[in-house]
Parts: sequence; C-alpha cells; structure tokens
Amino acid sequence: MKSVTESCVVPKPYDVVFGFLSNFDNMPKWSTKFVQSIKTENGHTKAVTPFGEMFVRIDSDRKTGVIDIFAGPAKSEMSPAYMRIISFSNNSCGVTFTFFQWPHTTDQMWEMFCDWIKIEVGNIKKLFS
Repeated sequence: MKSVTESCVVPKPYDVVFGFLSNFDNMPKWSTKFVQSIKTENGHTKAVTPFGEMFVRIDSDRKTGVIDIFAGPAKSEMSPAYMRIISFSNNSCGVTFTFFQWPHTTDQMWEMFCDWIKIEVGNIKKLFS
C-alpha cells in the first residue's frame, strides 16, 4: 500500500491550530482541492467535492493532537486520512497529514491526491503564517 505524508511548521499555538483544523466548518478554507463547500442534509454533514457529495466525519483528540478525517460516498464507505498536530513551543507547532492508497483508489486518483495534499498543507502553512 502506498502512502504520502506532507508536513509543515506554523508559528501559532497548538490550541489555535488544533481548534481550527478539527472544526469541519473550516475545511473549505484549507482543503481547497477536496472540499468546495459544506452542506447539512437531514442532520448529516456532507462536503461538496470534485467527485460529488461525500459524507465527511472528523474524529479528533485534543490531548494527543490526532485528527482523523473520514470521507466517502456513503457512511459505510468512508476512507480515512490522518492528521497530527504537534506542539513545539507556546507559539509553534507542526502539522502532518498522511494519505494511504486504499484498494478502491485508482492510480489516477492517487496521483491527484498526492498533488492535493501538498497544496492543502501549503494552505495550512499560509493560513497560520
């Protein structure tokens, strides 16, 4: 299985960065290639993406800095992406973001995701710099 990880260091406190990235409503601000907009339908949050509407869920743990992002066309078909926020000091933290090529991900989609993760981590760096 292939994987790709991008990371950056931002000059902002851990709590600020974690709070922003773990909030689903902020995804269109940094995940600009994948999340075009957000909508709520029948109590379910969805992202409008280049692939159509996707269910999205974020599981996060402020204590460990883990932000797991799940997305898919159905709640039973969601694939994860993994983000981690690491505190370096009162005014600096690191962000890592990892994707894996799941069996249902075509090579063409994988190449696109590898390009997108660079852009999205770049967006995070710009937002906090």
